[in-house]
Amino acid sequence: MSVPPLHVPRIVIELHEREKRIFPRSELYDIQGQSLLLPETRALSAVDLRDVENGVELRALGVIGYLPLTKDVVLHLTPKFPLTNLWAMLAVADEKYERILPILRAYESSNSSAPHQLLAKGFCHYLKEILTLGVARGYSQTPHRGHYKPKVNFGHTMASFLSRGDEINTASDVFTFSTDLHPNGLLKSACLAFLRVMPTSTKWKNDRSLLMEALNALHMASPRQMKPGDQELSATLPAWLRDGYHGALTVYSVLLGFTKVGFSYVSSGSTMPSFLFSMDIIFESYVRNYIRQALIPSKISVLDGNITKHKNPLFLDNKSFPIKPDLIFRKDKKTIALGEVKYKPKIDEADRYQVISHVVASGAPIGIWISPATNGDAGLEYIGEIATGAKFYHYKLDITGDIAVASTAMINEISKLI
Repeated sequence: MSVPPLHVPRIVIELHEREKRIFPRSELYDIQGQSLLLPETRALSAVDLRDVENGVELRALGVIGYLPLTKDVVLHLTPKFPLTNLWAMLAVADEKYERILPILRAYESSNSSAPHQLLAKGFCHYLKEILTLGVARGYSQTPHRGHYKPKVNFGHTMASFLSRGDEINTASDVFTFSTDLHPNGLLKSACLAFLRVMPTSTKWKNDRSLLMEALNALHMASPRQMKPGDQELSATLPAWLRDGYHGALTVYSVLLGFTKVGFSYVSSGSTMPSFLFSMDIIFESYVRNYIRQALIPSKISVLDGNITKHKNPLFLDNKSFPIKPDLIFRKDKKTIALGEVKYKPKIDEADRYQVISHVVASGAPIGIWISPATNGDAGLEYIGEIATGAKFYHYKLDITGDIAVASTAMINEISKLI
């Protein structure tokens, strides 16, 4: 990003996902008519701009997060449902956290627990900065007993040796220059903790390698238990290392539960890297993973049809057009239902024909659309039956209330169908 890491924007504008807002042309274009939008923001295709009579109409395109628009204006894009439900979805969804922005933002204090993978990415952001500059080194005092070494502790030497007739050995307080500093001990404990919660998939290979590199650099440091407020020990380090250590230890304190963060922006909140999330991806992944786990006792597997090995051809005589249903329900290697997850308020004609073609091609007896409820109309709706005998249903998942209760209700209804 062209925005400095610790840049404080002049304006932070709250917008809901897919919400429209009209800006004066002077905020988005200079006097020569050149766009002021940051190049990285344009490349993300996260907003749509349209000239209108009284300015420029901006619409957010299905992403949420802290998005710098220009050097002075930032959009804080929020979902149209409680933010605690977003944390709950992220904890279950296969979010890759790849849409990370190299800027820092402040997160509100909250009683909700932030997703571990988000924290792991945030921690690695700071850790990379620390390893680029080099881990902190300094003098640490360690006790030594035996042959003379300065600085002699005469009290301990008298009590332990001279009083017992030993005139050779001494007790000394030795200062050594090493990495065994208290902040490094905390950082080492943090690396070990994040290794335990970080996925072992290939998508996280680089992050795990970064943690292992840090542990090698800290091999002389002893792990230390962190206490609330210990992130402030970063102030004892050289000035060029303080920001990296303070950021890494702050994220570690969030993991340990000393600090709770929510999604909202607060200027004085906990500082971590900024992430952009696609609600289309998160909602689909959440629904699939939740249903998959819930149906394990019934010995029904739920597969992702977007993965190459799960794709089947649409036509019998060629493989030019594979079908890619979001949900494939199988029992005893037989497809018993197909599902499509859409993060949109209304299922349109193209969505209907998509699932119908998938069901006909696979010979499945049931097709299901799953979308979020928007007007208190959550629940299962019977759509109809086609000539092959396959039946179709539409389930609307309530994400505006208690998402755990709503998800359980969804499982109960789908279980009855399949």
